Amino acid sequence: MPSTHHVNLSYLGLLPFLTLTGGYFFSEAPWILQAFVIYSVSILSFVAGSLWQAPLNIQTKQGKNHQQNNANSLDESIARSQSVTQAWLVVLVTLPLPLGVIVSIEFSLLWLAGSFVWLLLLQKRLPNWALLSKEYQQMRAKITSVVLVCHLLMWAQLSHLGAVA
Repeated sequence: MPSTHHVNLSYLGLLPFLTLTGGYFFSEAPWILQAFVIYSVSILSFVAGSLWQAPLNIQTKQGKNHQQNNANSLDESIARSQSVTQAWLVVLVTLPLPLGVIVSIEFSLLWLAGSFVWLLLLQKRLPNWALLSKEYQQMRAKITSVVLVCHLLMWAQLSHLGAVA
């Protein structure tokens, strides 16, 4: 599948965020807020899981290169170690997600918003970020920005409703 398909599918993934955010402003139905949070957790987990591809690729490359040439093994070992460390940092974002049932929904929305930004910043630090197409890099930044704004709008609407009630 060409990278343009991945980019188009990624942009399509914004539709539920946008639809649910807009729907909540019009109806303020609790199920819309719940659907938004569930979709957000699902997408956050998917994005976090996709970042594990980089350390796995480095490990595979390291194994092949180790058999062929041992000259760059220190650089590859450092890159793999950094990549694996950053991949484990991704887990830190998703571990507290089950706590969403005992914390306020406002906190959950802010946690999710920050988590999407955190994942983008971590991905930019992975060794394979420079190898990704500019189109993909721009798409990731745009999507993260839109998702962040959707979360902040949902939080603002919910906070406003709490202040009014």
